[in-house]
Amino acid sequence: MNSIQTIRVAAATIFAFIVVTISAQNKNNYEIGINAGTLIYQGDLTNSVFGTYKGIKPAIGVFVSKNLDPYFSWRINLLYGKIGVDESQFTNPSWKQLRNFKFTTSVTELSTVLVWNFFGDNDERDYRRFTPYVFGGVGISLLNVKRDWSNINRSAFDNKSTAIVGLGTDTVHHTPKLLPIMPVGIGLKYAINNKLSLRAEGTYRVAFSDYIDGFSQSTNASTNDKYYGLSIGVSYKLFGNNYKCPVVRR
Repeated sequence: MNSIQTIRVAAATIFAFIVVTISAQNKNNYEIGINAGTLIYQGDLTNSVFGTYKGIKPAIGVFVSKNLDPYFSWRINLLYGKIGVDESQFTNPSWKQLRNFKFTTSVTELSTVLVWNFFGDNDERDYRRFTPYVFGGVGISLLNVKRDWSNINRSAFDNKSTAIVGLGTDTVHHTPKLLPIMPVGIGLKYAINNKLSLRAEGTYRVAFSDYIDGFSQSTNASTNDKYYGLSIGVSYKLFGNNYKCPVVRR
């Protein structure tokens, strides 16, 4: 088992331990969930600041959260997905097909975030059908970057160009395996009942590396690479049995 696999197993074990711990304690105010979606890379190899949706892969995640008060909850997330780009798929600008860099990497992400519920509905007796929320926190991403520059058309670039000069530096630079991130996002929850909800979320990761795609000096060393995710999912509240009379909203 290599180091990346070892860290993934460790992350999954920690997450499983948290779930078991919750099961063994008072379940009041806990919530578990699962979501599915995709991750979109934003970096030097795309042809848009918003990234590209060509060749995107599915991503899946699970989470456990605990309500701290009616407005705030603390959540732990575990996610697995993939990102990557092949410049040969872009016709505009045309020089991207000549440079022809590409990369892929798996992403195993463990993060913790603070969630702010706008309406203060973190209670099974007092909830709305639609609830918007925002969140932010910290985490780590485990990467396994595989980059490829073998198809570059060197005759199309001057020997003093960034693509040629910088490539020598990039090829000897290690790609990140453990990447610190700051996830921030927004979501919308639809309550089917006081326990079961549907969710839709968008999460942006502030990352601290320009080598997520394996290239920096040969592309654009002035900005770091990033990625974001879009997902839908379902969550279930593990409330205890301390029921009170329901609050009726007028």
